[in-house]
Amino acid sequence: MPSLAFDYSQLREQLTAYLPQQMRTLIQGASGRDLVKKIETSFLLFDNKIVHLETRDVVEIEGTDALSIAAACAELLTGLSAEQRKECAALLLLPANFFVATTTTMPGVAKENLVSALKIQADSILPSLEKTLSLAINPLSATQGDEHLALWMLETTLSGLFDAFAAKDIFLAAVKPRFMNGNDENANDAGDTSGAKTRILDVDAETETCVVIEDSILKSLLHVRKQDLQQEVFQQQWQEIQAQDSSENVIELNNVAGYFSRLNVQANQEYCFFPHGALNATQRTAQGKQYIAAAAAVVVVLLIAAIPFTLQSLEFRSLAGTLEIQREMASDAQQDQAAVVSFENEWGLINDFPEQRLREAMFTLQNILRPDTLTSMEVSEGLIKIQGSSNEPQAILQRLEQDPMFTEVVFSRATNNQRYYIDLRISTVNFEGYMVRYFPDE
Repeated sequence: MPSLAFDYSQLREQLTAYLPQQMRTLIQGASGRDLVKKIETSFLLFDNKIVHLETRDVVEIEGTDALSIAAACAELLTGLSAEQRKECAALLLLPANFFVATTTTMPGVAKENLVSALKIQADSILPSLEKTLSLAINPLSATQGDEHLALWMLETTLSGLFDAFAAKDIFLAAVKPRFMNGNDENANDAGDTSGAKTRILDVDAETETCVVIEDSILKSLLHVRKQDLQQEVFQQQWQEIQAQDSSENVIELNNVAGYFSRLNVQANQEYCFFPHGALNATQRTAQGKQYIAAAAAVVVVLLIAAIPFTLQSLEFRSLAGTLEIQREMASDAQQDQAAVVSFENEWGLINDFPEQRLREAMFTLQNILRPDTLTSMEVSEGLIKIQGSSNEPQAILQRLEQDPMFTEVVFSRATNNQRYYIDLRISTVNFEGYMVRYFPDE
């Protein structure tokens, strides 16, 4: 079963390695550089001691397992509350025996692809190890040759440390080899030039470690137990290897005090190991910021889109206010108009009764009929019926039709013995309209 888990992890690493950097960041979590920027406190494991480098306080521990280390670090932060410890990102500096160094030759690999290429070949670099590994290497190694020295750490150890620290309300942001916590610029009291080779001897009660660093790139790492150096053959080989080294600067770290002057969290970030839990937490924070930024952008877009509607709303309110003012100014006129309408409704039956203008109609008929005789005339609701005698009745009819005062001029009966019967209406009288308006039911 362990091999199956390893195969899946390796497949995931291989597939992820071919993705663009943005996609790798989205899948694997935030960058380690973001975590390093958050680090505010550093712990050092040296022999059976945990040292808080900022305060130089020391706590003794019985074992070097994750729970013991986390408990000692929590004890060193007793002055902080649980919330303060959670917000305080920590760096843990460990001895060389927590890491494995491998040297791999990879010709022609660019620095952008070096980390991915090493992860893909992890199963062939360490074929006998069926556990997931975390990698740390400076990509600039690809610019100095084809041979690369990489550091590896068990993912279970890294995750175990993160979980143990989390149980003590401490956010473990990164783990780094203690011999890499510094740079060439503060190598010794004499001062060093940038880019010079530096040899670091890290010596504790049980082991000795010799590393060579050039331009912030780990070039060599040798690690031996002091118990083995008791044999003369190993002791001689160890001394010969150190004698062959041509490093200009030599730094010996054989006690805790030597690390106080090399407290530089930002140095050699490439050799930090970042727990997945820390990366995921930072990714969630970044996503939260992205969501906030996206929400702010949406709000801005909505505000911009709402500007026309806002202007229309303001214009509508302005017009509504103007209309209200006009209504108030016209209220007196409306009242007068209402009084007039009420008066017309009450007295319209009398005032609008059609005026038949009989006097004017009689004079007009007299002028048209002269010198003929008019024997009778009846007037009813604007309809006039006339009878008389004439030698030319048709001429009378024509003259009546041509006069604008009369309309609907017709012979009501046939003429007989020069006698005529004519019906006509006064054009200015409309009894039908009056009846429809005031007596619609009749």
